[in-house]
Amino acid sequence: TEEGYRVSGIEALCITLERMGYPARWREQVNKLGRSESNLSSIFYYVYGTVRKICRPGDSIEQRAMYNGHKRSHAVKFQAVTTPDGIIAHMFGPAQGRAHDLTLLEDSDLENIIGRDQRFHGYLLYGDPAYGQADVFASPFDKVGATREEIEVNRSLSKVRISVEWMFGKIIGEWAMLDFKRKMSIGNVPVGTLYEVAAIFANCVTIARHQNIINSYFDVRPPSFEKYFAGLTRISWKPKQ
Repeated sequence: TEEGYRVSGIEALCITLERMGYPARWREQVNKLGRSESNLSSIFYYVYGTVRKICRPGDSIEQRAMYNGHKRSHAVKFQAVTTPDGIIAHMFGPAQGRAHDLTLLEDSDLENIIGRDQRFHGYLLYGDPAYGQADVFASPFDKVGATREEIEVNRSLSKVRISVEWMFGKIIGEWAMLDFKRKMSIGNVPVGTLYEVAAIFANCVTIARHQNIINSYFDVRPPSFEKYFAGLTRISWKPKQ
């Protein structure tokens, strides 16, 4: 399909006949066909804000800017989007450690980029509740007053969303130096560039191996090297003027 799913003709026919033969829910089809739930969903991208710890800056102003209260550490932040084929399709940053996820979202202009691209119409990005509900975003339903169906949706999507965390774990797993914060000293080491390059290398490893834990879970093949590098775009964080 255009979305990158690869199924046999027999399986495609079975899905069609089953869907036409009885008004079943998609999740019932998932159980019968043994597929990941996202294969039968309009949610195709998963947006996530990650915090990478760094060495404490020497300058007091930088210390305040880089301190992340949630992690209780000095850090830089990135916004990333992963897809079911196991590829980091978008990475934006680095930003100051104290920056909110919505600040990165606004500065990256990701919502408008997705909204203007006809290829993404009908698909949604799934993220934390902070991202809210919008034309291109989906997030968990509020637990207060949630219906049984909404609770079930939250439960299923929370499992699928773990794929994003898997990808960040893969980056650190492949290049452990990035997880050694004493080496990540702003002004002495290009912290942001190192992480961006590591993300590109992680994608290359996925393509070379033809799989990783994410695309194995979703049963979606990664692109070729030619397609990946043809579409590769590097977006650097710039503060607002």
